[in-house]
Amino acid sequence: ALLKTLEEPPEQTWFFLASPEPARLLATLRSRCRLHHLAPPSESYAMSWLPREVTASQEALLTALRLNAGSPGAALALLQSERWAQREALCQALMDSLHTGDWYALLTALNHEQAPARLHWLATLLVDALKRQHGASYLTNVDADAVVAALAGPLSPARIQAILNDICHCRDQLLHVTGLNRELVLTDLILRIEHYLQPGTLLPVPHL
Repeated sequence: ALLKTLEEPPEQTWFFLASPEPARLLATLRSRCRLHHLAPPSESYAMSWLPREVTASQEALLTALRLNAGSPGAALALLQSERWAQREALCQALMDSLHTGDWYALLTALNHEQAPARLHWLATLLVDALKRQHGASYLTNVDADAVVAALAGPLSPARIQAILNDICHCRDQLLHVTGLNRELVLTDLILRIEHYLQPGTLLPVPHL
């Protein structure tokens, strides 16, 4: 019914459909639409707007903005919700795991209805660690420099890449496969991370 309505809309009628991932829409739907990309405002503009809406450090504001692909509205929502405290708890749990070697303790910080978002936060920290190892200065988690440094120091780029690939695969499963036992999937991820960190472990070869 929607496709028919889009194909033959009533007179003087326009439909506006918003999607963060238009490529995932059905081809039959996309073929009936005209695509317009709405880019976020510049980072400097967003950073001048955010401090008027919420009280936070410049590092926190910039991190929230970059975690949300430059969207100031999404950054504001993150900073004003309990999710920001949950992200900080994840950063602390990750730091603790790096110091103690007990990666299973990270499960508590990840096992949540919003696990895909938390895996995204974890992935950005690992990407920042890779950037740091290669001398890049543009980081996402500018408020978590100590965590990024703790990852970049002892972990080789190959180990970080292996962990990152598994995190992204796990996140994709949680987002798109129904009926999964979230705790088991996350536990398997943590066990694989621990395996990759063992000396002499043969790491998977990245796919080209």
